[in-house]
Amino acid sequence: KYDQAMDMFDKSLQIRLSVLGHNHPDVARSYNSIGVVYDHQGKSDQAMEMHNKSLQIRLSVLGHNHPHVAWSYHNIGVVYDHQGKSDQAVDMFDKSLQIRLSVLGHNHPHVASSYNNIGVVYHHQGKYDQAVDMYNKSLQIGLSVLGHNHPHVANLYHNIGLVYHHQGKYDQA
Repeated sequence: KYDQAMDMFDKSLQIRLSVLGHNHPDVARSYNSIGVVYDHQGKSDQAMEMHNKSLQIRLSVLGHNHPHVAWSYHNIGVVYDHQGKSDQAVDMFDKSLQIRLSVLGHNHPHVASSYNNIGVVYHHQGKYDQAVDMYNKSLQIGLSVLGHNHPHVANLYHNIGLVYHHQGKYDQA
């Protein structure tokens, strides 16, 4: 129900702009949410515009080393990936990863998510060894934080299996 979601997010944005001004983290959150809806609708240009607005506010208010800034880079990376702009997607996912590593440490689910996202792009590019490396980094974090019986861990095993399948390594897959 994208139209209803967009209507609600826009109402939220208008209230936040009138009450909080144009340079507030909650305004950035509204732009981010609108960007996600645009991306799901396949409207990449509008999604990118919203995510960049969100990023600029977050950078100016929160600085360069904040988890919300990492989310903005992540979301921009997702849009680039959906556009088939793999190199730009990896750059954004890597920026997100570096912030997450410095703020959250090496053993956090969001760090695992960053490694997985980079792995997905490498997989799409046919860089299978690099994809498996990223997936394995994500898997190690997932196993230690989430345990062996978690859906995210299952997804990582699935991703690694897909790479092996694409490489013709059927026994490993």
